Amino acid sequence: MNASNQQQVLNLQLTPANTFGSFYPGKDQTLISVLKSVASGILLEPQIFLWGSEKTGKTHVLQAMCHVATSTQKRVMYMPMELLSQQEPNSISEMQDLDLICIDNVHVIAKLPEWENALFNFINDQRDQDTVLVFSSASSPTDNLFDLPDLNSRTVWGPVYKLNALLDEDLDIALQMHAKSRGLDISIEVQNYILTHFQRDISSIVEMLERLDKASLQEQHRVTVPFLKKVLK
Repeated sequence: MNASNQQQVLNLQLTPANTFGSFYPGKDQTLISVLKSVASGILLEPQIFLWGSEKTGKTHVLQAMCHVATSTQKRVMYMPMELLSQQEPNSISEMQDLDLICIDNVHVIAKLPEWENALFNFINDQRDQDTVLVFSSASSPTDNLFDLPDLNSRTVWGPVYKLNALLDEDLDIALQMHAKSRGLDISIEVQNYILTHFQRDISSIVEMLERLDKASLQEQHRVTVPFLKKVLK
């Protein structure tokens, strides 16, 4: 994977709406403050491991860190491990000369010996280059996530944080925040319908809002419950 291909992947994967401004942290406000500070360079932390159950917003948070770092002229890379793992394991070593690297869903390569070794060497190399590494995973690294013991120890070189799922009472605030970031006017009636009839996790809600936003723009139609039913039928 050459630098040009890496940049193409970055452009495809960073979502403009995935900023800290559109992320409702719930009870993780202190954690989000720490991650903002690391991304901007205010807080010096060479490595962070962020974990949590599926659909808690880990991808959003990693991309938000990249947006913050980019705004302060830092060289960044966001990479989902699902995409990276389609390459040869040594391709990870080609990520060089960057200030911040965020690798999403690192658990994807767990139990794959060649990839575990490649990631182990990568962490060592990036530490020598003063690159900030941020990993996300569906599992905690303290649970012997990898077969390679040295890799388990390397992934906890820095602080390990858990990103919690939003409580039910937080979902309405998060929904309105994401809608507003897209310029969508969501009435209480529409909000209640969404929270009653769809999966009650923030990732599913965001995916649904993206579809609703595109349909609303294409059809020049305000968001109502009948329109919502039509779009998501």
